[in-house]
Amino acid sequence: MGNQLVGIAPSQIFPVEHYLTEHSDMQFDSNLGSTRFFKVARAKTQEGLIVVKVFAIHDPTLPLALHKSRLEEIRSKLNSAVNCLPFQKAVLTDKAGFIMREYVKYSLYDRISTRPFLTNIEKRWIAFQVLYALHQCHKVGVCHGDIKLENIMITSWNWVLLADFASFKPTYLPEDNPADYSYFFDTSRRRTCYIAPERFIKTLNSEITSQLLLPEDTLKKGDLTPAMDIFSAGLKKDISNIINILIPESQREGEEKSSVECREKDETPTARVEGLVIITSLVTSCIRGLRHCTSKFHCLDILLELSAHTSDETILDRILPYIFYLVHDPFPRVRVRAIQTLTKCLALVKNVPCSDANIFPEYVLPSLAPVVNDEVIIVRAAYAENIAQLAETALRFLEHCQVTSALQGNSPRTSYETELQTLHEMIQQIVATLLTDPQNLVKQTLMENGITKLCVFFGKQKANDVLLSHMITFLNDKQDKQLRGSFFDCIVGVAAYVGWHSSPILTPLLQQGLTDVEEFVTMKAINAMTALTELGLLNKSALYDLLNETTCFLVHPNLWVRQAIVGFVSAMSRTLNMVDVQCKVMAALQPYLYHPIIQVDKEMLLLNALGPPIPRVVYDSVIKCPDIDLLLQTLKDRQRARADIRAGHVSQYIEPPVVLRNLFRRLISEGMTDAVEDLVLLQAQHLKKIQVYSNILDGKTGGYKADGKIELSNLKTPLPCHTIPLLPLNMTKTEITAALQARKNQRLKKVSAQDSHIGAMNEEWQHMFGTTEQHSPSPRLSDTGSISPPGGSMVADPHVSPQRSFDTDHSLHEHSYIQYRFAPCRLELRQLAQRKQELHSIAVKGREWTEQAAWRPALPPPGWRLRGSLVAHLHEHRGAINRLEAIPETPLFASCSSDGCIRIWDCGKMEGRNIANRSRQVYNRQAGALIGLTVCENNQSLASASQSGSVFVLRIEANSNKMSVTQSRQLDLQDDGCAVDVNYFDSGVITSFCLDAHQSWLTIGTSSGFHICWDLRFQLPISTIIHPTGARVRKVICHPTEQSLVLSSVQGNNEISMWNLETQFRQAVLWASNAPPLSLSEVSSHSVNAMYASSIDRVPFLFAGGTDMRLRYWDLDSPSGSYLAIPAANDTLNMASLAYKSRLIDGTNVVQEVQLKQRSGGGSGGMGSQRGGEESPRPGPDQPQAGHHDGISEIAMCQASQCFLLSGSRDGVIKNIVLQTYLKFGPWYGADSLQKSEGLRT
Repeated sequence: MGNQLVGIAPSQIFPVEHYLTEHSDMQFDSNLGSTRFFKVARAKTQEGLIVVKVFAIHDPTLPLALHKSRLEEIRSKLNSAVNCLPFQKAVLTDKAGFIMREYVKYSLYDRISTRPFLTNIEKRWIAFQVLYALHQCHKVGVCHGDIKLENIMITSWNWVLLADFASFKPTYLPEDNPADYSYFFDTSRRRTCYIAPERFIKTLNSEITSQLLLPEDTLKKGDLTPAMDIFSAGLKKDISNIINILIPESQREGEEKSSVECREKDETPTARVEGLVIITSLVTSCIRGLRHCTSKFHCLDILLELSAHTSDETILDRILPYIFYLVHDPFPRVRVRAIQTLTKCLALVKNVPCSDANIFPEYVLPSLAPVVNDEVIIVRAAYAENIAQLAETALRFLEHCQVTSALQGNSPRTSYETELQTLHEMIQQIVATLLTDPQNLVKQTLMENGITKLCVFFGKQKANDVLLSHMITFLNDKQDKQLRGSFFDCIVGVAAYVGWHSSPILTPLLQQGLTDVEEFVTMKAINAMTALTELGLLNKSALYDLLNETTCFLVHPNLWVRQAIVGFVSAMSRTLNMVDVQCKVMAALQPYLYHPIIQVDKEMLLLNALGPPIPRVVYDSVIKCPDIDLLLQTLKDRQRARADIRAGHVSQYIEPPVVLRNLFRRLISEGMTDAVEDLVLLQAQHLKKIQVYSNILDGKTGGYKADGKIELSNLKTPLPCHTIPLLPLNMTKTEITAALQARKNQRLKKVSAQDSHIGAMNEEWQHMFGTTEQHSPSPRLSDTGSISPPGGSMVADPHVSPQRSFDTDHSLHEHSYIQYRFAPCRLELRQLAQRKQELHSIAVKGREWTEQAAWRPALPPPGWRLRGSLVAHLHEHRGAINRLEAIPETPLFASCSSDGCIRIWDCGKMEGRNIANRSRQVYNRQAGALIGLTVCENNQSLASASQSGSVFVLRIEANSNKMSVTQSRQLDLQDDGCAVDVNYFDSGVITSFCLDAHQSWLTIGTSSGFHICWDLRFQLPISTIIHPTGARVRKVICHPTEQSLVLSSVQGNNEISMWNLETQFRQAVLWASNAPPLSLSEVSSHSVNAMYASSIDRVPFLFAGGTDMRLRYWDLDSPSGSYLAIPAANDTLNMASLAYKSRLIDGTNVVQEVQLKQRSGGGSGGMGSQRGGEESPRPGPDQPQAGHHDGISEIAMCQASQCFLLSGSRDGVIKNIVLQTYLKFGPWYGADSLQKSEGLRT
């Protein structure tokens, strides 16, 4: 049996994940298989997935270090080889050796058996890359040693990578002992050998055979040769000319020659088309990594362009699956474009393979099924736009496959009728769903895009049952005029396919279109009648009915309608014979002609022969008349009276009714003459129908009137009536009058009794229930033009006046009045409730209420000023202060820093002077610099964000010095990417943003000077403002009183701009720099990094601090009231040396800080002068100064027994400065100091 491989038997066998536990930079993912030689696993690292091969060390005498150095040498030599994938890292430990490389999902062995199968051109492309990979490694003196399908990796874009270089495997193997081959090379257990025959020898040294790995000297004696790799690659004599390329002597000439030959051979059109499959694979492999809509649009355009030139198999197998992937994309616009591209690509397929005969019912239509119920309207509309083309393509595919099968003599698997019925049922279900979509846009899109193609697809019967039956219902939508107009545009094509027997159905639909209130719908209905007449789809009786109803439109004020009617009459004249034209058509046209005409079929002649139309203003006034029947009857009476006068008869003047007098005056002033009245009467029937149709649109059908009346005569179903006589039928008129007078006297006696009872009430009860005087009769309403009932009328209470608005087109007797009377107490209660509601509305909408109750701590009292005395100097943070947040309704505030700590401080304990100012609670377990902090959960928790992508919610414990984490989220920057959902990257990186109090809009500032306001309701940018210099925006906050203004600080010159988001205009600029105001050059590099804005009594103010370490107070209402609140720690400036002046520059109000000249010997009472005037040394240690030694990074306010101003700087120091009302207390500002400071401000 030959010599056996002898090795040391391990005492215990461990799985591969056992060896990976020692490496913290790798995380085991899955097992890729194990043999006696190697254990292979896939692991996760920071750079991605890798393949780890583990060799368990059982014999410490093996030369593993030499093999490691050999692998590193191969890696360095193949560093520039694009088709080679050597091991990137080798690690040796006491237990095992590890070799690692990048993970590739598929090998050539897997790809060969995976759909879509490789084409011939792809196989040649892969073979070329394998040869070129061998060329790359052999050129640098490296041989592979174990080339097989499993070691040839291939990517999704068919790029070949030659992996697993086997320098540690033996070169020669015994031919009479398969143990060595199985141990080292047969990892797949398929018993397939790719090794060159010269590597098998008859005998081997017994000492070498007993070792697992060959020693270094044996490797030198038996090195691998390029010929061995060439054989393993599977080359034969048929391509010996390609092997000559790799010969070193003629290498350069061979490469040049082969490239020239390849170019010459690939110039044929067929070769170019076949080669596009390689480009298609490259494009489709990038689709899953696309993130932006524009990139996906470009990809779909490229796929459509490739489909126009590539083969049908490539479209069906390589392109369609990726288009369907984009059909289900999260972005609606991408889904719309994918549906359109899918339709166009399928239309480009000419020859369908028999294997893809059922691609529509089995793949395309089921994949598009969710689109029918998509939540976005434009996606469903896109499907409706393309369903007709898809149905036509599906029918073409089915017919092509049937013809191909018949020509080839193959018996079809199923009958043509069965497959066609299946296709009809699926398309019918989709079309029916789209035609009943709740959005009219989807229905309209389906009708206007290929409804005739669907008729051809379904056939006459189903076109009538499915399409026409659904389309008819569109006329019931009285609100969407576009849908009704689209119906008449598309009905001609459907009727032309259904046939002449649709005429009884179409006639009432066309008549309904003639009475539409929208004139363009009427015009389209007439055009449809013209087209149907020319096609001969309307019988003669239907034509006569339509002619009688449409001739009145010859005097319509709309020119388009008149032209459409002329076209219909001319088409009808061309269809009928001469006798019918003279007897029917000419008789109907006679009243509308200005002069006789013979050639009615000529449209231009007929149009010129028509009389003048009804003026537009007159037509509109007549249409709006509420009682059109009475108006038409009056016009008919006037016409009859004019006829009698012309006949010589004496006719009495017909006075218009009272209701129509104002209308007639207006019509006469608008140009209505006797001739116009005759034209209006010609349209009498049409005007009546228009009014009925208008009432339907206004929701007045069913007998309901706008004034609350119900017209029983207009109801469709008669109501049963019951008559009950209120008086005996045999009573005379005198007896009825006497009975009514008796009832009146009885009612007056009853009222007098009630008045006497009310008079016994006290004044308070009379105020509550009312008095007799309030209910006394008033003058009759007939004096004011209304009709009074016989028994008098009750007058409305003067505090609650009834509705007295009358419709001038209605008669006065049609209106009834409801009189109200209330006691004064009830009226006052109503007024009080209304006043309370107004006060509540004002409080809700007030800016101060919103800020103080929801967003800001309690503000200082009116008349305050910064005291300037330092209450606390806090220096526990070791990094820059990034955020200070006051906790509402408590004396606490929180701070976060770049050192990763969150600290909570108590302002109430800082007011004492003998207590150490230390933080109350600390949290320091969050990784990375903390850049965000806010209060949440009813002021019981803090939420913080760090630069590492983590967000923590911390619970504030009452009796503890630490905070506990309640929730945490981590953003993986490698997998999830940056947390940015704004697509306008050309405007720069976002540096700051502010959110309005109602959370309806967000304004961001960028590094390029852009200010973009986003509407959070619709997620759209509504305003964009660019700084004139394009300087970096440092901070953006909302204006404290004006909702449309934002305050923005930019890089340089201590500039703060006030922008109006509505007008995009810069209203004001705060300029604390020596540079000329609004200059484009940056004279001073100092910038404002921290701002705090608020208001007291609707007076806005702003605290600002920045890199110059100074804290300024800006009075946004009175610029002269601004002052330097806290100078820098080492600053020589004081409040007396600065003044703030306002002036108008280019339409912008600029407030500039101006440095004054120092006067000798004068003490202004400022902070700087006070510090300079203290000559005697203070006892004890030096007190820290109120100013900062580094740039100010954050400002906030906190409320305890008094109000404090908090400021943080980049060196981790927090200053707590007291605010005090100097007008009442004034411990620092005395009367003299106040006068001096006021003098400086003026």
